[in-house]
Amino acid sequence: MVYFIVFVLQAIFNVLKVLEIKYSVTNRTKPLLINSVLISSLTIVVSFYSLEELFSGNWKIIFSYVAGSVVGKWFVLKYEHKFIK
Repeated sequence: MVYFIVFVLQAIFNVLKVLEIKYSVTNRTKPLLINSVLISSLTIVVSFYSLEELFSGNWKIIFSYVAGSVVGKWFVLKYEHKFIK
């Protein structure tokens, strides 16, 4: 279950990071600020779950973390026309 949580949260985190860059370039302040709050919140949660597993000796969590990152970036780049108008 922890693998799935880390995967999903990391994917969402990376979607938000790509959108943060897009919002910065297009000078969209309100979405950028909301996005920044979400990024900060997700950073705390995904770090907690990932580090908790790493400190208990579960190195396999790294694969879930990296896979979530890749899938999140792929998703937002493939479907960016639905996110950025």
